[in-house]
Amino acid sequence: MIKGVIFDLDGTLLDTLDDIHNVVNTVLQLNDLPTKTILEIKAAVGKGVEELVLRLFPSGELSTQRVFKVASDIRETFLKHGTVLTKPYTGVEEMLDALARRGIPLAVLTNKPQASAEKAVSVYLPDVPFRTVQGVTPGMPMKPEAEIAMKVILKLGSVPGETLMVGDSDVDMDTAKNAGLIAVGVSWGFRSVELLLEHGADVIVNDPKEICGLVFRSNHSAN
Repeated sequence: MIKGVIFDLDGTLLDTLDDIHNVVNTVLQLNDLPTKTILEIKAAVGKGVEELVLRLFPSGELSTQRVFKVASDIRETFLKHGTVLTKPYTGVEEMLDALARRGIPLAVLTNKPQASAEKAVSVYLPDVPFRTVQGVTPGMPMKPEAEIAMKVILKLGSVPGETLMVGDSDVDMDTAKNAGLIAVGVSWGFRSVELLLEHGADVIVNDPKEICGLVFRSNHSAN
């Protein structure tokens, strides 16, 4: 029986890639750094802002101080200008509404900075009754650490084996495995289906409504 669903945000619920691309390149230009293609930026997201910068400029191309400066600028700029082109993926709002109407506890767990995560949810999914929106906060681990997933599970009132972790990346699948969650990979996001399967996806869905099917069939079978 499924008693809770945790969602990643970027690449899973919201198509944020154009905004991420624009913000990152704006910051790179302001810091006299070469801009990056949308594919390069797509490949770099998922493990927090500092890691994004390090992936874009590997092998010690930037000093540690400069990495933190660029990452800080990205956070600040994204909070101000990161919700211009973003939109929910087709079918996501209907899926979330259907789950909420059936009383399924919902949450967001993302490696996006906390303030930006809260803003994106409030702008694009304002009517969804998420129990919690957990982004990256100082002093707390981020995905794929089990500790942060367990914090969210507690707020759902669920247990790991009865909770879905829905995401588009290897980080999400690793999070699910580390915390004992059911790993659901989505095919419409930032990473390939092959990568999701390599990192232990239990199920791949190609349409948001399939998530409802997983939950409702499981709960029907348990009754």
